[in-house]
Formats: sequence, structure tokens, C-alpha cells
Amino acid sequence: METKNRVTVVFSLAALTLFVPACRGKHGTEPVQNEEPAPAPTVAAKPPVASVLAMNDPQAATQLITGFYAVEQNSWRWTAGRFSAVLAAPPGAERTGGTLSFGFTIPDAIFSRLGPLTLTAAAGGTVLRSETYKAAGKYTFHADIPAALLATGSVKVDFALDKSVPPGTAGDQRELGIIASSLGIAVK
Repeated sequence: METKNRVTVVFSLAALTLFVPACRGKHGTEPVQNEEPAPAPTVAAKPPVASVLAMNDPQAATQLITGFYAVEQNSWRWTAGRFSAVLAAPPGAERTGGTLSFGFTIPDAIFSRLGPLTLTAAAGGTVLRSETYKAAGKYTFHADIPAALLATGSVKVDFALDKSVPPGTAGDQRELGIIASSLGIAVK
């Protein structure tokens, strides 16, 4: 048996002496010649910021910062009590100002639980307007945005409801506010 082990060791060493020099150029300590540098990683282009958003548009999600939930029934989104989005200033609004429009619905189930709701909008940290809604239904909230807030080309718009349905109520784990259908800025 000892002779068999010696023969195996000799053949193993012979194989290694043939194998190691063949690999040295790629994996050894010698530098590899004529290798081109790896290409720089590419950065995906961000989609352009729109001035008008339909809540059922999948591209709108890139501009909805906080407080908007996933699209439902392929047409609308629930909001939380506070929600924000970024909108582009339409051409010319940096000179004339703009009008913010927000289309939404207060469902019967929300109104019966909370009663009248007050919606407040702010742009760039400046409060634009508040309005109280005293019944369930479909509404469009409008507020003027001063030209100075649109001078940078886009603006963050923040909304706040004075009350909302807390998570875990009525079997839904989300905080529920209102149903959003559209959001946009038009030139004044």
C-alpha cells in the first residue's frame, strides 16, 4: 500500500508542476498586459418631473414623496393625513405664478367617521390656503402659488388634513385621509 500512495503523490506533484505555470499569467503575481479598464457604471436617467399628475399613472409614483398609497381600481390612491409631492413649474409660471389644483374625494365612510375635514396646502414651506369640506363628495381644491416659489423649476407641495382615520380602524392597517385622483399646477 505504501508504494501505491507514493505513486499517487508523485503523479499529483507532476500535475501541479504542469498546472501552476499555465495559470501564472492570469492569477499569479505578474501584471496582466493589454487589459482595458472596466467601463464606468452608468446612472439611470431620472424621468422628467411633470406639472400635472394623474394618480393612476405609474410614472406619478416617482413624484409622490410621502403619504400616498398604491393605485387602487386603476384610477385613484388613498392618502394619509399628511402627504407631499413634487411638481414641475409649467413654462411661464416662474413669471406669472401658478394655480395648484388637487382633485379628490371624501368617501361617505370617512366623512361619517370624521365629520367635516379641513385641507391645508403649502408650497415650498409657504402656506397657500385652507378649506373646510362639510360633506362627503368629489372636490377640486385650488390655490394660487406665487411666481417666486416656482422660480427653481419645481416645487414641493405639502398637504395636511386636520384629522384622519388611524391605522387599524375598520380592518385597514393604513392611516386613511382622502382619495386622490389628480394633482397639478397650471400657469396663472
